[in-house]
Amino acid sequence: MKGKLQTTAALLGALFLLAVFVQGESAELKERFLQRKPLLEQMKTLEWIAENNLGFLAFRSEAGQSKENTKVVNAENQDRKTVYAEIAVKVNTSAEEVGKRRAVQIAALAAVGHWLQDAEGNWYQKKQ
Repeated sequence: MKGKLQTTAALLGALFLLAVFVQGESAELKERFLQRKPLLEQMKTLEWIAENNLGFLAFRSEAGQSKENTKVVNAENQDRKTVYAEIAVKVNTSAEEVGKRRAVQIAALAAVGHWLQDAEGNWYQKKQ
């Protein structure tokens, strides 16, 4: 039980560090996230992309898979991967675990109608 509590505390710290990392350590990284956000939000609203349970974007529709959209999604996922790896080192856990915790946070903040993947791998559309 003590191990689970320590892991949970570390992961909560990781989510905090995610915000700190994006805000403080890399202005360039933060700027890239902000530049992509409007297009990614539009793609989510059009149901072309979704947030998976590992903290990354996934295409849901071939309609949205233009060369430009694919480039934007891949860049977003690569930057997320970089951030998760940095946080994992700082809190002594895996990047995958950081991504999973981030996915939970993303799902909680997602807009109604956006597609998400639960921990078991099932896709669902956010209702509330």
